[in-house]
Amino acid sequence: MTPSETLEKIRRKFDRLGISLQDLTVEVKGVPYRISLDSDSFVVYRVNHCRGHKHHVPGWPVCLVTREAIFQECSDEALGVDHCSCSVSIEQWMEIVQRNCTKL
Repeated sequence: MTPSETLEKIRRKFDRLGISLQDLTVEVKGVPYRISLDSDSFVVYRVNHCRGHKHHVPGWPVCLVTREAIFQECSDEALGVDHCSCSVSIEQWMEIVQRNCTKL
């Protein structure tokens, strides 16, 4: 699936859930993430509450989908075995969004 097709699939999922263009905050394994979708991109951003490592960093993107590219921190071999890296794929993020939206 191309990046553009993936972004469109995500957009359709958000539309079906009635949450288009809304920012969500979720927690995965005790770590907060902000999820957002706009007309250009889908972004999952890890929020760092200044605990432990990387305390000087307010957060970082762990998943980004645009029409031209897909980045998933979980599949970036350059990160090696970084205990701060995210292990959640795009498909898993969609399941997390689904579960969190049914609780609303």
